[in-house]
Amino acid sequence: MVGELQRAVAMIRRDVQGDGVDVHKVAEHHGFRVVHTLYLDTGPLISAMIVAGAVAEHDAAAVVVPSFEHADAVRHAITEHAALATPMCLYAKGHRWPVVEL
Repeated sequence: MVGELQRAVAMIRRDVQGDGVDVHKVAEHHGFRVVHTLYLDTGPLISAMIVAGAVAEHDAAAVVVPSFEHADAVRHAITEHAALATPMCLYAKGHRWPVVEL
């Protein structure tokens, strides 16, 4: 259908502030609609597995977060499977994150 929004999964970390951002509005701003919301309080490895499973299960084109901090620890896993939509930016599926030297 022409003009139909692509499906997205929202991810909200319970241990990170969201500043009252509505993930549904963030999704619509980037051309997506939220079909499922994940509330996570797990570590990065388990979170990445949960997000990847939800993206596959819901055939989602994006993961939407209320702020970048919600996705920071799993950003690589997210963009391997879907786009990452934040209030400030849309990172396309396959986005290459800069390598940080220690």
